[in-house]
Amino acid sequence: MKNDIRLMVLGLLLFPTLTFCAAIDIASYGFGPEPRGRVVTFAAGAASRGFAWQTDTSVTESEVRLVPGTAQPADFASAPLVYTGTCTAVALPTTHCHRVMIDRLPAGTYSCRLGGAGHYAYGRLDVRAPGAAVTVVNFNDFQTSNPDKLCFAERAMAASVKAVGGADKVDFLLSGGDFVDGWLRKSGSARPIVRVGRSVEWGVACDTVAANYPSAPLVSSSGNHDFNDYGDRMPIRYPEGLFPGCESLDYGNVHVATIPFAAGVWHERYARIYAWLDSDLATSRARGKSDWTVVCTHWGPNTTGDHAILEPATTNFSVRLGELCAKHRVDLVLQAHDHTFSKTLPYRWSGKGWTTAERDVMAVDFAPGQAVLDGEPYDADPMGTYYLSAGCLGHRVGENVKFACPTGTVSYSKRAYRIETGTLAVDSKWGRKGDAASADLPRSMFGVLHVEGRRLSYDWYVVEQDGTYELYDKLRVAKRTRMNNEEDEQVVDDGFRRGSSGRLPHGTN
Repeated sequence: MKNDIRLMVLGLLLFPTLTFCAAIDIASYGFGPEPRGRVVTFAAGAASRGFAWQTDTSVTESEVRLVPGTAQPADFASAPLVYTGTCTAVALPTTHCHRVMIDRLPAGTYSCRLGGAGHYAYGRLDVRAPGAAVTVVNFNDFQTSNPDKLCFAERAMAASVKAVGGADKVDFLLSGGDFVDGWLRKSGSARPIVRVGRSVEWGVACDTVAANYPSAPLVSSSGNHDFNDYGDRMPIRYPEGLFPGCESLDYGNVHVATIPFAAGVWHERYARIYAWLDSDLATSRARGKSDWTVVCTHWGPNTTGDHAILEPATTNFSVRLGELCAKHRVDLVLQAHDHTFSKTLPYRWSGKGWTTAERDVMAVDFAPGQAVLDGEPYDADPMGTYYLSAGCLGHRVGENVKFACPTGTVSYSKRAYRIETGTLAVDSKWGRKGDAASADLPRSMFGVLHVEGRRLSYDWYVVEQDGTYELYDKLRVAKRTRMNNEEDEQVVDDGFRRGSSGRLPHGTN
């Protein structure tokens, strides 16, 4: 209860026009000189921050002021930390997007003022040094163009705060993209029609996220519906020559890389994204500082929703991405786009010569060993990549039900999906939990990723219409090896044995 009250106060401080998760009226949402559509990111690493917000075109100043600790509005006149940024005109409708990027900030709590030309928003900024445990809220497909169904995403965001025990428990947010919807198609027609301007959609989505997580940075892939909005509005220093959405980050003992949607067929854009990801993952492994590697993508290699059936042109890139993840021993690939729940076995490729697209049939599903740690079953040293999808947050919930494949036999690569887990085998209104590898649920869904030492957990939650939430499924993984290259496997805990009931040490080097 205390956390909820504190979050409500913070949301009101930063966004005077918003109440905590109250339904935003998209139809009357617009931009004036006051900052709206605020988003906080990692601009260039865990100690950096990027700020972005939107105004009407009367404001051209972009400034962020920080005061360590607690401050009143009058204190910002002599703020010790003052940063300026850029102002860019964006369309549909025409607005100004303001971006300020700070490459490094000492850990601590700051009072924050952002805005310009005498129009400001106030709030709190937390910059924490990564600790032994990392907690991430994962959500996909916020999509906000339907005014009548914005409540789907609002409810789910508020529920996620409760599920993790308060916004201050979250290190950062990880999104699979599609913050906006933008284009709707008439039945039987390929001609797109604009329903709500994308500037409005982006602003509403960011306001909703920030009202619930006023200080947690957002790490996100860009989806096919995001178009240029992502590049115009996300305050991130991207690698030169690459596309918005190519981002990598070391946070604690986790390495995260995101890749954007580019197009439905293989071409030069995907080749550049692929080459960058290959280099990034290789560099991360060479450093040897991360126990876990997570790749977040909008279009995923192994899903069972409608796009896996209807978009075979993506197979080429999807197979190559799977090959790359196997090559660099990626632990998780978090997928979006299909709006469905899915969970795979840990896929890997046998032999030292990693598969090509033509040899994808050599891919093997390895049922992982099991270990009981603190009374809970874990997959032990799986040596493969899990492909997970956390459903849909926004108004497109439940649209793909006729395409979702419960057995997982319909996918790009026709490989088997994880059918049984033994973790939540109880009857419920959703069917027997844990028995389905894939499902298109008529409710919003989000995931919570938690890493501590060499234990990883991922929990899927569904959200009811009244805002209550329920644990739908879960994944538990533990490992004792850190793989520095393709040949060597460094044993970091000789005391860990499969099938033991002992505790897997956390934070061991």
